[in-house]
Amino acid sequence: MPGKRLLVISLDIDDDLGQKARVRGPVVGRKKVLEAASKLGIADPEDSDVNTLFESVRLSDSLKKENDVEVAALTGSKKLGYAADSNIVKQLEKVTHDFKPEACVLVSDGASDERVLPLIQSRIKIDSVKTVTVKQTKELEKTYFVILEKLRDPHFARIVFGIPGIALLLYFLMGDLGIRIFVGLLGAYLIIKGAGIEDFVLRKTADTRFSVSNARFIFYFAAAPLFIAALWLAVSKFSAMQHAGETNVAKLAAWSLKDLLLLLPSAVLLLIAGSVLGALNEKKNYEMPKYAIYVALVFLFWLIFNNAADWVLGTLAFSDLFYSILLGVVAVYLLFRLAKEFKTRFIADMHLEGKEVYTEIGSFVGKVASFDKDKDSIIIKTETGQRFDLDFDHISNIGDSIIVRY
Repeated sequence: MPGKRLLVISLDIDDDLGQKARVRGPVVGRKKVLEAASKLGIADPEDSDVNTLFESVRLSDSLKKENDVEVAALTGSKKLGYAADSNIVKQLEKVTHDFKPEACVLVSDGASDERVLPLIQSRIKIDSVKTVTVKQTKELEKTYFVILEKLRDPHFARIVFGIPGIALLLYFLMGDLGIRIFVGLLGAYLIIKGAGIEDFVLRKTADTRFSVSNARFIFYFAAAPLFIAALWLAVSKFSAMQHAGETNVAKLAAWSLKDLLLLLPSAVLLLIAGSVLGALNEKKNYEMPKYAIYVALVFLFWLIFNNAADWVLGTLAFSDLFYSILLGVVAVYLLFRLAKEFKTRFIADMHLEGKEVYTEIGSFVGKVASFDKDKDSIIIKTETGQRFDLDFDHISNIGDSIIVRY
């Protein structure tokens, strides 16, 4: 008698099967997985997903001696991120609905695939994870070819060729000023990248459904020209002051910053207003404290940077700058505490415990066991008895049941 119903899963996060071999996921069954591996091997013999597919078949064969086993390959998306995770989840739910496994074994080719472990674990028990490492020889000799292969990837090509290309174009159009602008923009991008703002914006953009009927689209649309106008004012001021004979880089930056701050806060506030409207339409009143903090931060940053520019230009005393920073930080800290307390009480009054949780496509995830007020997350208990936490940001709607997205 079979010991357990096991599902052996081969993960292909970047959808090499679809992009190179024209095979759509999910691929279910030993024969179909072998056919998919052969097609991918012919299309690109060097792709590590080929070895992952064959290993999943080999592993399923070895487990069949004592278990009822099925093998499947799940594919994501070349866009990675939310698109890939969403495809993996949808395909997993389809396969588990058809086969109804008790547990699964994951086969992947590295950490990038194992990033989706929490999404899979929330739907099915994971008994084992197998990482396939391809044995290589003459590593140094092959590094050159690996680099060439990576440069064909659009993601790496945009960085390796795009950034130097922008620098050369700005230098051609503006000379030394173009290089200064490029260095400033590159510095701002690195700060945004390091602070995680880029990932946050991309995630919010992917989650937002833009349509003319969606009222918040008007706010997003109106913010775009304000951003462009703010940047144009800053660059124009920099150029004008330089031509007027100003050579002090700090003062040039201060003049540009003051003109940038004329319209930039308004653009950011429009984005926040659009998000507030969307939250109200989706009955996410518990998110209002978060947006209140965003508004306060906009005014705080405007005050600090505007005063800092005035201090550099000699029109404001340092003591006034220091006190404005101190008062602003204290005010935002108090607002954070009040907002957190308000949100905690609001969530507690909603009585979420015991409510059923479903995905946006109608699949049952589990029931709410409790909520963690420190992490701003709900604790979900699945049918298998496992518990995991899910941030409030993933909640799409709260009614008789809770709808979440991944």
